[in-house]
Amino acid sequence: MGQPPMSGSSGEGVDYERRAKSLHSRWGWFLALGIVMALAGALAVTLPAISKFAASVVLGAVLVLAGVVKMVQSLQVKEWNGFIWQELTGAVEVVGGILIYFNPLKGALAITLLIALVLLVQGILQIALAAVVRKQDGWHWFAISGLVALAASAALALKLPHTSTFSSGTIAGLSLLVAGGAYVAIALTISRARP
Repeated sequence: MGQPPMSGSSGEGVDYERRAKSLHSRWGWFLALGIVMALAGALAVTLPAISKFAASVVLGAVLVLAGVVKMVQSLQVKEWNGFIWQELTGAVEVVGGILIYFNPLKGALAITLLIALVLLVQGILQIALAAVVRKQDGWHWFAISGLVALAASAALALKLPHTSTFSSGTIAGLSLLVAGGAYVAIALTISRARP
């Protein structure tokens, strides 16, 4: 879990140890979230290849599912420093997923830009989460996940090469796969840490 922050107050060290023990006992929630996000990402990557219509419907549903699971998971680890950032990221995924699912903006360009916006906000929040929990071992996985989401957002918004080869759902799905991998890595780091 990293070393407790150095401070003159022994109360802060006790509080850090209490939170570390609580987080260690709930590492399975991080693992479950990582698995759900990775499966959702895999679904978003594979289904758009079957049907273009399925791309926005599947991605919207996948984002809502990932957001809800993320918010429920974060409620299980309220004492974690990243609790608020986790809730915000989940809320962005739910709202973005609903907007994409119901397709209020007609046209492929509008959907692509909406997906890019959701990934942009998700990436920023993941990087902020990494900054908040930077004293915890494995925090860099959140930063990597955030950077991948930002890169996916830029690729979609700027119409970079390969965005015509891969659908927006596929690119967003790859971002979700990386985020899922990040949560699995964090879960394994927490489980191996001393309680």
